[in-house]
Amino acid sequence: MSASPENAVVADVVIIGAGPAGSAAATYLARQGLRVMLFEREAFPRFRIGESLLPLNLPILEELGLRDEMEKRFIRKYAANFSDRWGARQSRYPFARAINKAHPYAYQVERAEFDTMLLENARRAGAQIYQPWAVREMLFDGERAVGVKAEAADGSQSLIVHCAMVVDASGRSAFLGARLGFKRDIDFDSRSAFYAHYEGVAREEGERGGDINVVSFPHGWFWMIPFKNGNTSVGMVVTEEYLRQRGRIAAEAGAHDGSNEAVAGRTEAANEAFLLHTIESTPFVAERMKNARQCLPVRSIANFSYRMEHYAGPGYVMLGDAGAFLDPVFSSGVFLTMKSAQVASQGILKCFAKQDFSGRYLRDYERRIRGAQKIFFRFIRGWYDPAFLDLFFYSNNFLGLKTAITSVLAADLFDRRHLWNLKLRINLLFMLSQAHRWRVRLLRRGRSYVQQLPV
Repeated sequence: MSASPENAVVADVVIIGAGPAGSAAATYLARQGLRVMLFEREAFPRFRIGESLLPLNLPILEELGLRDEMEKRFIRKYAANFSDRWGARQSRYPFARAINKAHPYAYQVERAEFDTMLLENARRAGAQIYQPWAVREMLFDGERAVGVKAEAADGSQSLIVHCAMVVDASGRSAFLGARLGFKRDIDFDSRSAFYAHYEGVAREEGERGGDINVVSFPHGWFWMIPFKNGNTSVGMVVTEEYLRQRGRIAAEAGAHDGSNEAVAGRTEAANEAFLLHTIESTPFVAERMKNARQCLPVRSIANFSYRMEHYAGPGYVMLGDAGAFLDPVFSSGVFLTMKSAQVASQGILKCFAKQDFSGRYLRDYERRIRGAQKIFFRFIRGWYDPAFLDLFFYSNNFLGLKTAITSVLAADLFDRRHLWNLKLRINLLFMLSQAHRWRVRLLRRGRSYVQQLPV
């Protein structure tokens, strides 16, 4: 059904996507009296990964009025625990030992419930929710975004919405950035993730029961994220080189006959066999999962890491994964999406106060988010460097370096009172990793301690 003048409406802000970024932004803006229309193409609840929050999510959730709900619904996460594939080398990072000790825990969340909670909060704040509706087209006056065309999922209705600001919170589909040609791949090896939920996965007792476990092995790493209902999210991120073994592994497991056609026709079975084989080949994970039962089909996503050339412009702004997507190793995704909603909303409110939608009041948002992403990207690259990875397992807090790692894991990357201290320690950490590299080359024939890979 095509839109006509009879179904054209006016709003202050249109938001594309009702994930954490979109719902948080809708809440912030609607509470300040703006007319907010939010379009989400999928019905909720729906499955997503990105289930391990970071401590600096908590101030945002408090602002949104959801702290009590979080405590009722989800399990606390007091630390991140890193392990080698055998469990022989482990290093736990309690958030209470970060530079800023004000936020000693976070939460582990099932995204179907978490995202629905955020969306309902936006509805209570006064945002108009259109779901399942998809935005089909952006409207521009020259270079300035001035609205959207949207359509109900069943095609029965459509709207033209004229607005002063369009907020793209569409996630990895990157609705606006892809159309404007802003998407830039990052010079970073491509990787793929495979994951599912399981019941009966063993976990620690007490406070440690909510820890995320990150397990390194030569072809990548595992995550193990416990939930309050007793289930656990288990997934792996693997290199392209290892991914090429999926067909052979699946064929040996009887998932198919090994041909390319069979892999294409039985992707779910091949992915399941691939994940199970890698679990069984990783003793720490295998031991935790010896009594586990799979609850959901194995899913996969590929080709991590991109960013947009610009995050904001005349009449528009991109939030969260619509602006950049990082490898998930440090659980930065949901935090950065919600932080981007918080900071960008402040800029959007200035745009309305000044009636200036040129993008000038969103420059601070872009600068601050890019600064945090730069730190995360630096650590992500380090994680895939076997020499740097060894330092995650160094037991002593030499020169406060373990404190610096903890602060990054807590996502305390925006407080100017701590940022200079953190950046200094991070620089020392990378200098130490270079010294460690030469030490390994001298004493261990160039093979790292944790992964036994060349450095």
